[in-house]
Amino acid sequence: MTLKNYQRIKLGLAFVLAFIFSQAIIHKNYLIPIAVMLVSSLVLMWLRRRVKGVIADERDYATGGKSALLAIQIYAWIATLSMFILYALRDINPAYEPIAMTLAFSTCILMLVYAFVFRYLSNFKFSAKKNIYLIFVLILSIILAIGTLRLFSGEDDWMCKDGTWQKHGQPSFPAPNVECK
Repeated sequence: MTLKNYQRIKLGLAFVLAFIFSQAIIHKNYLIPIAVMLVSSLVLMWLRRRVKGVIADERDYATGGKSALLAIQIYAWIATLSMFILYALRDINPAYEPIAMTLAFSTCILMLVYAFVFRYLSNFKFSAKKNIYLIFVLILSIILAIGTLRLFSGEDDWMCKDGTWQKHGQPSFPAPNVECK
């Protein structure tokens, strides 16, 4: 496979993913995009191995590493500052507090993932065993995604039925203020 064909397939997959994501959001089905994204990532990894030619050289990888580090640092600063501002304004609007906490935790998770990946890559010698580790990480990600969906599936939530908000389980918060359609 040539590099040009690989890039065309990659672009086509991006269009297909965008279409599937938009339809999934419209139909409120969030499992299909996750599955399609995992499958398309595996297909792209498999196709990339079939490319005859240079996809990237050392300069591209060095530039990519520097830009990734800078992007993570910029995001961390912006998210941290936004978190403090939103948390300070929580008395004005209580909805700011969960947004601030989400920013704080997402920043912490991003920094931890970066640290673990950096440590892993600095100690890991690339070999044929890389595929085993990659498959293990993908399986673990799928298990985590399923577990997360199960934990946050809305067992204790408010559900809209017949134009009114009805309890489903024991929600720890009042019914939404928006109109139930």
